Amino acid sequence: MFAELDEGAGAGQLDYVRPFVAPVAARAALVEDDLSLRLAEAIHAAFGEAASDKGLSRSEIAAACAHIASGETFEARFNVFVAMDMLRGPRDKPHEARYVFNPTSGAGLLVFERLAEDGGVEEIVTLLGRTHDRLQQGLLDEGQLATRLRQARHELVINTSHLLLLVRSRAIEELIAERRHHRSKDALLDHARQLVGAVRAQFPSLRSAGTRLIEAALRYSAAVDEFHERLLQQAGSKRDFSMLLPEQYVTAARRSSLDALAEVFAATVFDPASVQITAAQVLTAAAERRPSAPRRRPPRPAALTPGPDPVEAAREKAKMLRQRREASMQFWLNGGQEAELTSSLQALQWPAAISAVVDLLQASADPSVPYFVEVSKALAVSSDGPVTYATPLSVYRVPQDASGAAGESVDQEDSQ
Repeated sequence: MFAELDEGAGAGQLDYVRPFVAPVAARAALVEDDLSLRLAEAIHAAFGEAASDKGLSRSEIAAACAHIASGETFEARFNVFVAMDMLRGPRDKPHEARYVFNPTSGAGLLVFERLAEDGGVEEIVTLLGRTHDRLQQGLLDEGQLATRLRQARHELVINTSHLLLLVRSRAIEELIAERRHHRSKDALLDHARQLVGAVRAQFPSLRSAGTRLIEAALRYSAAVDEFHERLLQQAGSKRDFSMLLPEQYVTAARRSSLDALAEVFAATVFDPASVQITAAQVLTAAAERRPSAPRRRPPRPAALTPGPDPVEAAREKAKMLRQRREASMQFWLNGGQEAELTSSLQALQWPAAISAVVDLLQASADPSVPYFVEVSKALAVSSDGPVTYATPLSVYRVPQDASGAAGESVDQEDSQ
């Protein structure tokens, strides 16, 4: 923000420093060049980059400003900065030649830059916004609020008179230099209406003061419109559109008719179009922009013929299978809580033994059946029996208090 300024930028900013300090100046003694301002900005940047609570020495400050001024020129301006309290030496240790930057001077540099970019109208918007905020917070009494309303109205009247003077009696160059300072009229009107609405709600006695503020804001808005109208006329007559702001182009594009916009290029000669498009590019573009095929809803399925519900039939089948598995487990337990089934399985024929083992394992895997089958890792051999090789199996009934949801469902089905 405070980097080195070129000559044009510094001079333009200095134009707003003189009237800014005029109310507190003892005599018209401001310098006519921007060297002091550029040195002040360089010193401000040096302190900001150093971030030292001990300050900077005179030599460090001179080194930071060497690209702008040095020698006697720097010394003369430096002594002015010290005398004007922009640079402060340590008061408790005057023998140490180190200085700190006065924050008030930093705020002044910010104000100077803002004035050069936005002018005083932005300060009016800020005044209206801060007044509204303090009013909403209950920090203003009736007298303070009346003073602020009057101050804002006076500023608007002064800016309106200044604009009308420029429009009606000054050269177009002065209008061009002033154009960027009056871009906030819509924001200003919004802030004024918002503030006046709050004033009427909390202090009805200040209704007339609010009305006068709105009238001043509307007169200023009309003066801005007249100001821009003269710029537009000048731009149209000379065909020099560099004097218009981007916001004015946007406004014209939104509010003007096509015929009015086309008049700008009525006398303009254009070269014939030279764009060549191949057949492949046309096919590619057509394929990319081809609308999607319409989506058709599939036909409704035919109504089901009356008959048994397949879902209920599946549920009934699962229920019967579970009952058969429970009956099989109860048969193997023979009324007990556990049983060793190796010898019983070896006594069966080979196909029957396979079927029994499968039923046992399926019943054990079913969480709704309260039985558990334990398979041993050993191998039982019977050379003269129907089943020569078998794995020892044991079946257990899960106790009632540890069966969980499966055991409870089994008990409920048994009770039914």
